[in-house]
Amino acid sequence: MRKSDDFIGMKGFKKLLAAAACGILALHCGCGKQQPMTRPPTPVVSTTAIAADVPLYIEAIGYCVAGESVNIVPQVSGQIIALNFTQGQSVKVGDPLCTIDGRAYAANLEKAEAQLEMAKARLKVDSAQLERSKALVSHNYISQQQYENYGAQVEQDTSGIASALAQMRQAKIDLEHCTVTSPINGIAGAYLVDVGNVVAAMSVNKPLVTVENIDSLYVEFSISENDFPKLQRFFSENGGRLSVEVSAISDGEVRGEAHVEFIDNSINRKTGSVKLRALMPNADHRFWPGQSVRAKILLTTLRDAVLVASEAVKLGQQGRYAFVIGGDKSVELRLVDTGQLHGNMLLIANGLKAGELVVQRGQLMLAPGMKVVEMPDSKAGIFEHDLEKNKKIAERNPTTK
Repeated sequence: MRKSDDFIGMKGFKKLLAAAACGILALHCGCGKQQPMTRPPTPVVSTTAIAADVPLYIEAIGYCVAGESVNIVPQVSGQIIALNFTQGQSVKVGDPLCTIDGRAYAANLEKAEAQLEMAKARLKVDSAQLERSKALVSHNYISQQQYENYGAQVEQDTSGIASALAQMRQAKIDLEHCTVTSPINGIAGAYLVDVGNVVAAMSVNKPLVTVENIDSLYVEFSISENDFPKLQRFFSENGGRLSVEVSAISDGEVRGEAHVEFIDNSINRKTGSVKLRALMPNADHRFWPGQSVRAKILLTTLRDAVLVASEAVKLGQQGRYAFVIGGDKSVELRLVDTGQLHGNMLLIANGLKAGELVVQRGQLMLAPGMKVVEMPDSKAGIFEHDLEKNKKIAERNPTTK
């Protein structure tokens, strides 16, 4: 029984040795060796860097101010008896706005006219007396002193007439001021005083209405102290005139052209900014006082500047970069220095040349040296990846570390 078991065991052991030998032989011959897998090219959307003449500008946020703005203040005191305009109405120079009760001023004018007539009458009598006294003083019928007194009275009467004339002119002015008129062409604002209220002369803190001329507007904005030397240089080179592109923040299609008219004489130490003012024609009233606008101060034009689609430039740990596609369809990671946006194109100051092919979309799955295949932009949606879903892949990508 034991011999039989030993026989079977030895036989099984030989079979195991044979199987192992076959395995070693197969391994040595390479029968079980796995062939390396080639990674397929990554689909991307490409774009070409171009050369074009583009403007160099400084961008700022500002607001519009009326070209002329006048607070209408009463020149005389009295009760408002009429408002002769509609709120928001366009008015011209001389158009009546308000009427102040002028009966007291009309009476003052009549009194001044009467005093003038009295002064004229006194002058007439005293002048005749002086003329008669000339013969009397020559025959010593009156003293020289008395004759001189008659002359002094005539001079006093003449001054009285001048005073009466001045009082009459002032009374006329006061009566004219009872009708308050617009000093400028513009648009009348809201009623600030209603009919029936009593107003005081020269009450600057309580105007009757505000009239603003918006046929031309000032655009006021500030730029950084860092941008000021550049602005100052080009302002001087352009003869003290720089163009400004103005667009409404609420609607970018509302646009206007202005030119810098004023640069403040100091830098605000609290904000580190410089205030500027540009004058903008606004005859069609596209813009309104107080409206927020975006201002682009055009400094100069850059000739043959390199531009690329803004999507092609990404931000990594080492700075901004782009993937450049070589002739063998492999990609090179290129660090770039960027400038300003021009629509959907980004200015490249350094790092790219015009004519180079650049990856526009699909950078997330790329690494330097990888092969790519270009796809039409209409299929670009397949390259939109959910960042959370591909988080691990993105973390392994050296361009995102």
